[in-house]
Amino acid sequence: MSAPTPRGWRVRAAAALLLASLAGAAAAQSDNPWDGFYAGLNAGGASTGTCDSWSASGTGMQAGGGAFAHGACASGGFVGGLQVGENFQARRLVFGWGADFDAWTAKGRNQSWTYTGAGAPAGTYSASGRLTPADFAILGARIGYGGLLWLPYVRGGALITGAAHQDGLSYTPPGAAKSAAEFSGGKNYDSVGWVAGGGAEWGLNGPVSLSLEYLHASLGRGSSTSAGCTGAPVTCAEFAATTLQSSHGAFSSNIIRIGVSYWFGYWNP
Repeated sequence: MSAPTPRGWRVRAAAALLLASLAGAAAAQSDNPWDGFYAGLNAGGASTGTCDSWSASGTGMQAGGGAFAHGACASGGFVGGLQVGENFQARRLVFGWGADFDAWTAKGRNQSWTYTGAGAPAGTYSASGRLTPADFAILGARIGYGGLLWLPYVRGGALITGAAHQDGLSYTPPGAAKSAAEFSGGKNYDSVGWVAGGGAEWGLNGPVSLSLEYLHASLGRGSSTSAGCTGAPVTCAEFAATTLQSSHGAFSSNIIRIGVSYWFGYWNP
């Protein structure tokens, strides 16, 4: 059997070096593939059965009866936005923080009618109210098991919402272009609550990962109020004995989202 030629030695040496490099990269990836900073996008749906109701009552409204009562329930909508965070990995334990900034296709209820009967001033009455947030942020922590290419985890934290979320009733006299009297109800839900849930994330052997997540969110019960008229004094005098009574159920929602994230450490140790 003849000895390998110099060219054959070079080919074997290059092949051995390539195999060693691949083995080293695989070993490096298996050490802490979920460690580092990430950012991405998410989208999904949210469902809720939260309801609110109000009625205008008082001496001036008694003849109006049920025409001045209003109630509505929210169902669901689209959610989507941005996510950022950073993980720290120790062997198979992964823990970190995250922040989500999402928009919600807000569900509102608006109702208008023209009243010409007795017991209340004639004109147009418009009821309005927001039943779900227009946007929200999630700030919290997560902990999970770091596999080579997948990461099951649980997470929890604070849920923070923005935009107005109150009930209201406005009155516009006949022939007028804008309202002359307002009744402002209480908040349909609180501005700060909590969220908890879990999910799983899959790495795509590179800087990109995909995730599927379920969250349960709660914003508690909004304030129930009894509000009087605000607006032009001469108009409010006609509603002197009228109040707007509003009450709200506790707000909770189930959110299912998919996400895609870019890992700036690119699975490096």
